[in-house]
This record gives sequence, C-alpha cells and structure tokens, in this order.
Amino acid sequence: MSKQIKVTKQARPAAKVNVDKARKVWLAGLGAFSIVQKQGAEVFENMVSEGKSFQTRSEKLARKVSGEIRTVVSKRMKPVKARLQSVRREAEARVEQGVGRVLSYAGIPSKADVDALISRVDALSKQLRAAR
Repeated sequence: MSKQIKVTKQARPAAKVNVDKARKVWLAGLGAFSIVQKQGAEVFENMVSEGKSFQTRSEKLARKVSGEIRTVVSKRMKPVKARLQSVRREAEARVEQGVGRVLSYAGIPSKADVDALISRVDALSKQLRAAR
C-alpha cells in the first residue's frame, strides 16, 4: 500500500504564483542584459570622453600648481642664493689671502709685486732710452 498524496486546489495557485514570479525575475534579468548590451557601447564612449576631459583638467591643474610652486621656491631661494654667493666670495678672499701669505713666506712674489716690478723696469727702460 502506497500512500497517496492529495494535491489540493490551493497548492496549485501558490506554485503558479512562484513560477510566474520566477519567470518575471528571469525576464527582468534578460531585459537588463539587453539594455546593457544596447547601451553598453554608448556608456563606454561616455566614460572614455569623461576620462579624457578629466585628464585634461588634471593636466591644467598640475601645470598651474607646478608654476605656482616654482614661483614660491624661486622667491624663497633668492636670499639663499645671495647669501651663498656672499659666503663664496668671502671664502675665496680668505683662501687668496692664505695662499698669498704662504707664497710670501716662501719668498715667492705676489702678482702685485710682479706688476710693480714690471712698472719699475718699464720706467727704467724709458729713462735709458731718453739718456741715449
């Protein structure tokens, strides 16, 4: 003896409602896919266009900001450069003085000494020519 299952009339409409809902969900999915497929290329082109526009705006902003940064850095570097040049001149002068002293101690005449000697020789040469 097998047990028989009785299907009531109420069970059938509930199953049909579920099947109808499932079918509507399936159709909605197909509709969404169809819309995406149709509009996908257009959406993609819009995204590419927007990307180009964004890149252009970003590049303009970057150029503007980098120009402003250069201006600020340049203004702030002017006093630093001036100070460095001053320090360099002072250092060169001290080195020249030190080298001059060392050369003087070694008995080597300075450029000024040589120039003075040349002037003196020139003057003596003129006197000799005049005496002849």
